[in-house]
Amino acid sequence: MKLCAVYYSRSGSTKEIAESFSDSIGAELFKLEEKKPLKSISGLYALLGLGSPLKEPLPDIGSFEFLVLLTPIYAWHPSPQMNTFVNNADLKGKSVFLVGVGAGETNEKALKRFSAKAEKAGAKVVGTKNFKGLQIKQDLKEVRSNLIESGKQLAGIIERLVQ
Repeated sequence: MKLCAVYYSRSGSTKEIAESFSDSIGAELFKLEEKKPLKSISGLYALLGLGSPLKEPLPDIGSFEFLVLLTPIYAWHPSPQMNTFVNNADLKGKSVFLVGVGAGETNEKALKRFSAKAEKAGAKVVGTKNFKGLQIKQDLKEVRSNLIESGKQLAGIIERLVQ
């Protein structure tokens, strides 16, 4: 099965997990980049379900059957950057696995909102997982090994799903 991962990362947590996942399973990896960083208002945009303009072109996911979408969680919602991707990518008929990276070990509210958004876009959500990311006043170096391990764990989950 042709597999890819699409992610947005501001602090680096989601990037570390996405890269570890991609390296572990051999998935093609696409990074979402903003035209102009939102910085401090990302949480407000996420809370309102808004998007953020992304650099074009969006990743070409047409040839992939299975997508893993990874996003930071802001204010119990997927990031504005991922909102933009989900709203503009052709997800109809695609199997997707959704990953949230946030302050806590679980984030059911955010993953339910992310699932609803992906399903509205026509995707078939086959699972979700939340990973704990970088915390306030932490340095990425302090948690890098945990994030890499999270990416490997995600690879194991996806391998079982696509068999």
